[in-house]
Amino acid sequence: VRVFEGINFLNRKPEMTDAEMTAMHARAKKAGMYPYGASPEQMHTVARRPIDAPEIDNSWQAMWRAIGVDKLLELVTESIEDGGR
Repeated sequence: VRVFEGINFLNRKPEMTDAEMTAMHARAKKAGMYPYGASPEQMHTVARRPIDAPEIDNSWQAMWRAIGVDKLLELVTESIEDGGR
């Protein structure tokens, strides 16, 4: 069973050096997470958009707004933030 997905399950930085990645995997191994998908062989990294990249506003974005997905995501976010009350 793969439990962890991504590059920063034991790190708060969205981008990491090779040394930081190696240290993160060492912490995961010490914590007993390797059997659950945390070893370097079982993981992959995900490309990230630069923080200062321009916003994406294309036909897909317009369609999601037209059918209200943006409003739905706002409601879900609010529900999560207030503990689902």
